[in-house]
Amino acid sequence: MRQARVIRYLGVGVLLLLTSACATYFPQFGRTQMPPVPQSPPGTVTPSEARTADLNQQLQGLEARVQELETKVANLEGRAPAPVKAKRRALPASPTTMYPAPTVASAAVGKYYTEGMGFYRAKKYREARQSFYQYLKNQPRGTKAPEARYYLADSFYQEGKYREAGVEFNKLRLQFPKSILAPAGLLRQALCYKNQQQMSTYRSTLQKLVKAYPNSPEAKEAQKMLRESSKGATR
Repeated sequence: MRQARVIRYLGVGVLLLLTSACATYFPQFGRTQMPPVPQSPPGTVTPSEARTADLNQQLQGLEARVQELETKVANLEGRAPAPVKAKRRALPASPTTMYPAPTVASAAVGKYYTEGMGFYRAKKYREARQSFYQYLKNQPRGTKAPEARYYLADSFYQEGKYREAGVEFNKLRLQFPKSILAPAGLLRQALCYKNQQQMSTYRSTLQKLVKAYPNSPEAKEAQKMLRESSKGATR
């Protein structure tokens, strides 16, 4: 549209120049009545007629130029506007932005679990519990929380502390019922009751295991233990 405006201004300027030229060559231009033109001998061309022919030729050239300019203006006005560049959409956050790298604090928390497993394998159950407790305190729903809870409970079991072990195994079942360790924890919990001579609770816990996780290997073991318990009770 800027080019079209410039072309219009050029056309107006040409017309103004044309008007000025007419006024120069014909001072009487614009008057209502024209003075009579003196008659010249036939066949002769007066200076006034020569100037008139020259002006007519210039007028024709200017009119052709104006017509050309008007055509260009029309073409420019009819041209489809240039497409507007679409705004760039914000790129999705990169994985490193969405999931920032673990901080030093979270790395230290994961170290508690690693240390706990090292102590557990070395049968240093007291130290293992301390590490597992620290991990669960900082990451109660962490990725290793079910394992930390299971081995914390089993560290009590390995020391013969069946009451404390039963409490921790029960927390595993309640907090992480869908964990792969939940059936194993429930079986261990039943054994804690058996070692405390709580046979009724022992059998009810085995039945709970069979009902909650019927397709697990622990459920098959629980059914076997229930049959043996029933035989012992009838003797």
